[in-house]
Parts: sequence; C-alpha cells; structure tokens
Amino acid sequence: MNREKIQVLNENGEQIEAEVLLYFSLEKTGKDYILYTFGEVDNQKMETIHASILTKTDNGYNLETMPDEDWEAVKEVMREIIRNEEE
Repeated sequence: MNREKIQVLNENGEQIEAEVLLYFSLEKTGKDYILYTFGEVDNQKMETIHASILTKTDNGYNLETMPDEDWEAVKEVMREIIRNEEE
C-alpha cells in the first residue's frame, strides 16, 4: 500500500518522515486530526499508530498534542474503523 508521507518534528526537533494513515475532522470538537506511523512495531507485532490535532498554518500544517477529551473521541473513530474492516 502506498501511503502519503509527511515530515514530522520529533522530541529532539529533528524532522523525520511519517506515513499518513488517515485525516479526519470531528464535528464534536470542531478540529481536524491525523493518524500516522513511523513504521514502529510493538512486541505483539502491531504497528504503532500516533494521533495528533492537525492545524493549518501559513507554512503548511502543525501537529499538536491532544487533550484527553479529544483523545477519547479519536479512539472511538479508530475503534469504528477497526470494526468496519473486520466486517
């Protein structure tokens, strides 16, 4: 599968490449979100997925850390996607 690639700043301020899994908006919060991965695999051989708030800027987009209430809504979207894929 060919995934869109974006550049993301890591904790050290370095740009690293991430693969986009999904962009979506939630009416409930009025915000845009992105799910992405760096290709990391956990001990259960599952790919680690990262989620951030996606904010448009003059220079492109910023990825912001989510507050807990946003994270709960995003997890519900992720669960819905998994349920739909299993059907």
